[in-house]
Amino acid sequence: MSTMIPEFSILVVCFAVSFIAGLTDISLGMGYGFTVTPLLLLLGFSPRQAVPSVLFSSFVGALLSSFFHHRFKNVDFSIGGDSFRISAMIGVLGVVGGFVGAFLALGISSFLLSLYIGGLVTASGVFVLLSKGLRYSFSWPKIVAISFVGAFNKGLSGSGFGPIVTTGSLLSGLDEKASVSIQSLSEFPVSLSGFLTFILSGTELNLGLIMTLTLGVALASPLAALVVQRLDKDRLRTLIGVAAIVVGGLTLVRTFL
Repeated sequence: MSTMIPEFSILVVCFAVSFIAGLTDISLGMGYGFTVTPLLLLLGFSPRQAVPSVLFSSFVGALLSSFFHHRFKNVDFSIGGDSFRISAMIGVLGVVGGFVGAFLALGISSFLLSLYIGGLVTASGVFVLLSKGLRYSFSWPKIVAISFVGAFNKGLSGSGFGPIVTTGSLLSGLDEKASVSIQSLSEFPVSLSGFLTFILSGTELNLGLIMTLTLGVALASPLAALVVQRLDKDRLRTLIGVAAIVVGGLTLVRTFL
């Protein structure tokens, strides 16, 4: 395990990136890993330093943001309640789907993976915007499907869990604030299992980077949950749809560059 600490100026940039991306992700249910990981690579960190750092900070951010979402009454995460059970099921399926996706990714080109993720996320965002006036009845089979697809995407390419789970929850009959909150809680076992995989593989961790990213997203958690509480549901739905289109569109652009 590496104890090397990056230069202070680099850590300041990493903290700012983590805080801003965390604020966006926890408010809209997507964008943290998609934003932070490539920026860390541009700053000179290797993928084996960047990815576990993002996974651990995502794990901490998911736990803290879930606490604040519950505290600010964006969702009721009481043990045994519907929202808690939905999050738990998505999380468990997320771990399984993530391993399956990671295994299959070994035989698929990165171009096709990025094309698939970008197209699916963009289409989901468009559908969320076009269906603003519609309301869907809740369905457990729908939740199971979006859970597995979201985790499968994360295992395939390291991204796609948040956009798919958040937009899929909306289209499965959950309201806007519950969809964002449930995505936060359900992501923590997925991120934790991914991080532990790196630990078990003997990957050297950059402790300075891990602590910096974790601090950024931790400080963003209560602010983001408060933003969700204050936002009108229709406006939140619009922002979720736009965010999904932006994330998916940028993925497609990056695929062809």
